[in-house]
Amino acid sequence: NSWYSYKTGGGIDNGEHVTFLSIHFYPVKYLPEENILQFVQHVEIKVTYEEPSQPLVNNKEYQLVIITPSRFAKSLQSLVDHKNEHGIATKLVTLDEIYEGKYFVVEGRDDAEKIKYFIKNAIEQWGISYIMLVGDIDKMPIRKTWFWDGYFITDLYYADIYDANGNFCSWDSNGNGYFGEYLHDGETDFMDLYPDVYIGRLACENVFQVKTVVNKIIKYEEKTYGAEWFNRLILCGGDTFPGSNGIEGEYMNRLVAENMSDFTPVKLWASEGNLTPWNILLEINKGAGFVHFSGHGSPISWATHPPNSKEWIGFNAFHIPCLINGYKLPIIFLDACSTAELDFELAGRDIQCFAWDFIKKIGGGAIATIGSTRVAYSLVTRGGAGYLGLHFFLAYDECSTPAEMLVKAQNDYLNNLWKDGLTIEEFILLGDPTLRVGGYHE
Repeated sequence: NSWYSYKTGGGIDNGEHVTFLSIHFYPVKYLPEENILQFVQHVEIKVTYEEPSQPLVNNKEYQLVIITPSRFAKSLQSLVDHKNEHGIATKLVTLDEIYEGKYFVVEGRDDAEKIKYFIKNAIEQWGISYIMLVGDIDKMPIRKTWFWDGYFITDLYYADIYDANGNFCSWDSNGNGYFGEYLHDGETDFMDLYPDVYIGRLACENVFQVKTVVNKIIKYEEKTYGAEWFNRLILCGGDTFPGSNGIEGEYMNRLVAENMSDFTPVKLWASEGNLTPWNILLEINKGAGFVHFSGHGSPISWATHPPNSKEWIGFNAFHIPCLINGYKLPIIFLDACSTAELDFELAGRDIQCFAWDFIKKIGGGAIATIGSTRVAYSLVTRGGAGYLGLHFFLAYDECSTPAEMLVKAQNDYLNNLWKDGLTIEEFILLGDPTLRVGGYHE
């Protein structure tokens, strides 16, 4: 019955802490019981804003904090040095230091909340904008959020520090110990959802993986700038929903290509008969700046259909060892379900997920991936994974890191489609949040 609705949120935009105001205005209303159509010819909107009494950030000592278990600290030192050499003031902090209160007074009911309060203090006292979490979920906690009768996991919990008024956003507004509830046993928590820092996770399970990924990050940033291979954009898609109108995955690929006009599109499409595991390997091995997979996913695979067919065509974790693209490493967006399911188990064993398999690969793979920790849905361009993926690529011209691109897409999503928190929470960045896309110009 209202002519408008609005929402405010506290987040980060272009490296600055901001308050978002999103207003939806409805100029036409239909009253079916009276068979009346009402409309507005003119509207004026007045916005008042009260500035905070004191600044949020008191210092600009660091830009990036790397949070890690102590066992990985030594292997990360070369990355700390590399970041500092490139002008990103970086501080490495261990979980033990957080839990023992070395830098700030310890707050929080569990380890994840203690980390979140630490990040809050690091923003306010050190002026940080980026957080890199290192470790799989057995070594670096992740937050479970409760949705209906189940739960999923997200790192957005660590990034959403403040609400629109600058208050700490606990994700447990009812105080019952269940975080991020949405219609869970009749309970729904308040969550701002706008990220206040740029965040990414290196989901390493051992020192060997840490050394592998650190080496890939350093080599990528040192060697990529000006390389011809970076200008390639690999597009993998098919008929995501056979029987419906259109070939959805290829349509999303096409929209991405249209908005990445500086890149040469390489189309691997089910409709053209060239979408095969071999061709995906062949093209990634040539190098590419980005890869866009649009279709279906699982913790160990991505797949789609030929037009109006139930046949499956895909690429799975068993193909990734055949990638030999060296340091010609793409950033991959997986518009699909469950590819970043960090808590995946099979036959009682922890299995590392498809999205991480690309990054931990020695001698090739990817440099960063964005995937979903649970089942994702898509309304193509109107919402869900498709909308978020498209806006990730739309952010390329304005952003210099994958974390900035993802946050820009998340902000767009929340400002325009704010009733869907699931998509925002479940898509996470696996990789370095400060990674210079395309490398540094030395």
